[in-house]
Amino acid sequence: MRAKLPREPMRLPATVKALRQPIIVWAEIALAIGSVAPILGMPIIVGALQDRWGYSAEYAGYVTSIDLAGLLAGSIGTSLLAHRVDWRWYVGAALVLSAAFNLLCAPFHGIVALCAFRFAAGSASGATYASSLALLSRQREPATAFSFLILLQVLANAIVLFVFPLLSEHWGPAAIFAAIAAVMLASLGVVPWLPRRDATPALAPLAPAAETRTGDRRRIRLLPALCLAAVALFYLTIGSYWAYAERMGLEFGIAAEQVHWLLSAGVLLSAGACLSARAVAHRFGQSRALLSALCLLSATLLIHGWLPTPAMFVINLAVLQLCWNFIDIFQLGTLAIVDPSGRAAALVPAAQGAALAAGPAAAGFVLGRGQGYTAILLFGGIATASAAVTYAVVDRRYRRAARSIAAIPAQNAF
Repeated sequence: MRAKLPREPMRLPATVKALRQPIIVWAEIALAIGSVAPILGMPIIVGALQDRWGYSAEYAGYVTSIDLAGLLAGSIGTSLLAHRVDWRWYVGAALVLSAAFNLLCAPFHGIVALCAFRFAAGSASGATYASSLALLSRQREPATAFSFLILLQVLANAIVLFVFPLLSEHWGPAAIFAAIAAVMLASLGVVPWLPRRDATPALAPLAPAAETRTGDRRRIRLLPALCLAAVALFYLTIGSYWAYAERMGLEFGIAAEQVHWLLSAGVLLSAGACLSARAVAHRFGQSRALLSALCLLSATLLIHGWLPTPAMFVINLAVLQLCWNFIDIFQLGTLAIVDPSGRAAALVPAAQGAALAAGPAAAGFVLGRGQGYTAILLFGGIATASAAVTYAVVDRRYRRAARSIAAIPAQNAF
């Protein structure tokens, strides 16, 4: 009889291996998706405040900025308490508070009470979002987890942009706030799967101290701060544009139903960008991909500012949706490279929250002074270009101190 050859173990594709990670990773991803529901529905909330509760465009922007300022406060608080809290109790309490304050927003239409409750609700949801990113950044393959997170956020965004207009049409902003509260309460189901205490980061620095000079190590220490500044610049664009995306479409001559359809369909374009991010990183390196996406988005925003036509609105929206999450993946991946401890990634919600709070307020201020939506587009194009310049500085400094981010093997980034 012929001897039986030993069967080689089946090699699973990388995607399947990622799907077989412990359930704790998926619990953290689910938590991150639920906690950003107010951000995903921002343009619909702004429109509902104007159409159903009689807010002006300026004051609707201020309410949204107060909400996002709460996100900033919750993120900073979480980063300060990250090494001391029991994650299950902390996240559970934040979810309950977020649901409660969102429900309190429903019966109060006055600007003072609404702003107070939106700030409190934003603080609680910001705490949960920062918690999820802090925990995900300490996984063995954080960038892979971030890729799945952003892909699922894309799908959630499409659902939100389909459901929230229906709720607003029938019951107004109160129904949207109630829906957000329901999402927060549903997220309590993943709390038992979260770790109780912070774990030691599984990643090791890519460039050991022995391999770099003292001046080079100082340059590396500055890179996370520069990356966070670039995140803030990029989200100034997102905050100012996304809050008024629906209003822009109407202003540029597109019917309301078509605008809502474009917003929902455009979000699905981001899914393709998420799926292609891994291949792009292998081919070109994530630094070049990140800079290219930022430059493309900046150019499109500036052109749209000079040519405010319905066709340019559609093109600009498509480019934004293609680049938004694509940029997010490489931003988080870059932070994981320059700061493997994960501390910088935990501050991403703070940088996003600060920019998202300032963006709608700045846009509302501009609109209140009669400048129009083209000024918002030009502002977004300049902010995005500034983010690209900042990342170029990061790449250059990292190239001098250790090795180029663009040259790092793809398995280290994704």
